[in-house]
Amino acid sequence: MTTRMVSSTFGAIDYNTGTIPAGNFSAPTPSATFSSPASQYGTPVHDDVFYEFSTGVTTLTGRFITYDNHDLRDLLTEGKCLSDAMINVQRMKETPVAVQCFNVAPLRNIVETIIVTNSTLDMDVGDLGSAFQSLFKAGFHTSLPGRNQGKLDDQREILYCERRTYGVDRSQEFTSPNEMGVMATPGSGGGVPTRWLNNWLLLDRTVTGEADLVIGPELQIIRMIEVFAFDRSNQNVSTATPTAAAQELIQQDSQVFVTFTPLVVNVIGNERSMTATEKAVEYSNVFLSNQTIPQA
Repeated sequence: MTTRMVSSTFGAIDYNTGTIPAGNFSAPTPSATFSSPASQYGTPVHDDVFYEFSTGVTTLTGRFITYDNHDLRDLLTEGKCLSDAMINVQRMKETPVAVQCFNVAPLRNIVETIIVTNSTLDMDVGDLGSAFQSLFKAGFHTSLPGRNQGKLDDQREILYCERRTYGVDRSQEFTSPNEMGVMATPGSGGGVPTRWLNNWLLLDRTVTGEADLVIGPELQIIRMIEVFAFDRSNQNVSTATPTAAAQELIQQDSQVFVTFTPLVVNVIGNERSMTATEKAVEYSNVFLSNQTIPQA
């Protein structure tokens, strides 16, 4: 019995809201790009590519997706599988790196979802539609449209799904004018300090899926990042005489510039021939979930 490993390297990604002007609820032009290989966390080689929500658009409402596909048609052709499979994720750093983050809206977290599945999604431009964020619910009934309708709805399709939530580390915030400079804005005369953020914390982590048996014809690995901190609307001042600190939204700019460091996803298993029962059950499940649904 031969041990076989399938591996994907996901590159470092710089996510930047740009300056969110005082009084604005959301980032005007957020961007997500692969980090330069010359940067501290950048790597010259990676296997993942960006999903495009529309032609040339890779960032939408603070979210972006990268993915990688592996061709396992040889397993299908030879009637084999990877049994006793294990999946591990190796990270350069456990949390996003704060490059330049200041006045980050409280309670606005970052959510990262990693999915490994045999039920390959169609990832042509726009294929995930407007419900792409339902990938977070993989295994618990997504709401994807078109050819992807019904995919990832069941736990049997999920080899591995990891959900991680990152939040502001309030113990690593430094304020002006004593410790850091002030990011002055036209409305900053009220004396509201700038909060500089030095660190993000891992607040929550859950893992689902069953990787015992990996089969063909394809293996897909998806990484979706949701930066809810692109939106400051929860800082909206509704009282007539708010305290100075509560006027941060209307008196101070904000920015969230973070680097998501590289990670490697390894799928390791023993390559062997499948039994007749395994072929009937496993391939029925995959082909039923991957059936093409005609477009309207």
